[in-house]
Amino acid sequence: MVSELVLRKLKKMGVTLEYAKGGAFPQFSAAHAGEKLLLLADRNTVGYAQKFAPRGSELCFFDEEEPVPDERMCARAVDAARGCDYILAVGSGTLNDTAKYAALQTGKKSGVLATAPSMDGYASPVAAILKNGFKVSEEAHVPADILVDPAILSAAPQEMIAAGAGDILGKYTCLTDWRLSQFHNGEAVNEEAFSEMLNAVEKFAASVEGIVRRDKAGVENLTDALIISGLAMAEAGNSRPASGAEHHISHYLEMWFVAQKMRVPLHGIKVGLGTLVSAYLYEALERDGVTFRGDAQTFRAAKSIPSVGTLRATLERLGAPVRFSALGISRELFREAIAGAHTVRPRYTVLSLLEELRLTQYYLPELEKAFY
Repeated sequence: MVSELVLRKLKKMGVTLEYAKGGAFPQFSAAHAGEKLLLLADRNTVGYAQKFAPRGSELCFFDEEEPVPDERMCARAVDAARGCDYILAVGSGTLNDTAKYAALQTGKKSGVLATAPSMDGYASPVAAILKNGFKVSEEAHVPADILVDPAILSAAPQEMIAAGAGDILGKYTCLTDWRLSQFHNGEAVNEEAFSEMLNAVEKFAASVEGIVRRDKAGVENLTDALIISGLAMAEAGNSRPASGAEHHISHYLEMWFVAQKMRVPLHGIKVGLGTLVSAYLYEALERDGVTFRGDAQTFRAAKSIPSVGTLRATLERLGAPVRFSALGISRELFREAIAGAHTVRPRYTVLSLLEELRLTQYYLPELEKAFY
């Protein structure tokens, strides 16, 4: 369970985090008694939605295994929300983002009943939406309520637990990217958000064996780290504490899968792979004695990243792929993603540095050998 300090910070943001008591959420039920709730669910979560649904609530069911938060899905949620008082996503990434988007468009509040520890957007102030085939981060209200039942989360599919772990491991490299930009470009760092995120990641890392066993305490630590990630983003005023080059690689590949109308691998699975690339690059740049403004400070900061071998072993232990070829992409697309991911967001990362130093093509063969 998160600390009292984190709970107070969330409350100050307008977020109530409630852990289940006997499988129920009495605080939430009392606060929303008499309201008409709209529940968003897909094929994987509709059972939880039907079990939870209060009397008089309405279900917006997306009859898909893996819905995509595009214009069509968002418009449907917005239309359904107009006749309700409150929007509750029963699910994780896509449904939570859709609920936040619909809440902003209709002036309603939203919440989320977490069904998998698979991503870090539960408490974030943005919604990741697809517009015209491109992944964009829309400003949104943070959810008013986050409902957590460790029994539900512990029963999530292994791939979703692995995805959440990949998303959290990515904080090691994104935080280092933040330091890189601070030392190289003078970008400001919110030290409180930075420290909060790093502490949560390290608590997660100490729980990996428990997560593998699906111990409720271990899965809860993973979920708490994912929630704290959203808090850190809100405190920083942007996604710096949670997203760097590893996320940009994931976003690049996601847009390709969507354009091809193919099943999109889970966000955190792709982030885990991107984390291996970023960690490798920080090791390789120091190994090769590459110099740049702020290099010594950056390399010291990069010491907080576990070794590539440790990261790889952790992902494997949790059942996540450690080679991009497992996603079914070509070598050409792998090279394209590494070379082009720095264009996805206007944010300085280790991939931006490589491009600036004209070293992208130099390191591509190494990266391909190690991770394709």
